[in-house]
Amino acid sequence: MYKTILVGVDGSDTASRAAEVAAGLASATGAALHIVTAVDEKASAATDLPPGMQPLSPGERAEAIARQVAEGLSYRGTVESSPAPGKPADALVQVAKEIGADVIVVGNRRVQGIGRVLGSVAADVAHHAPCDVYIVKTT
Repeated sequence: MYKTILVGVDGSDTASRAAEVAAGLASATGAALHIVTAVDEKASAATDLPPGMQPLSPGERAEAIARQVAEGLSYRGTVESSPAPGKPADALVQVAKEIGADVIVVGNRRVQGIGRVLGSVAADVAHHAPCDVYIVKTT
């Protein structure tokens, strides 16, 4: 069945739910689980930190989010977490190609207003993925 499962996270409840489902799927199939957070390298580091704290770069922030999600899952199989450059959908599709993912798991965060016309991460991934896409109903 599945050998490699990829899930994208961004620190939101929707993404956490998708990661839980991905971990359950990985557990049921014995697959390796890859947790990825997209990195916007153009974003600046946070500057509103308490004195003495160093700001995190966008890459460090993304890596911390992916690692935190990985550590919070009950899945004990092979788990890798990492940041990936680019917009969320583009990053997930690229990583899926690089690692030979069998399925990408994403949440279906509610899209309202103009976002319905432009699409969502889940829709973009579904249209461009090199593998199956599992869209978790999170709303």
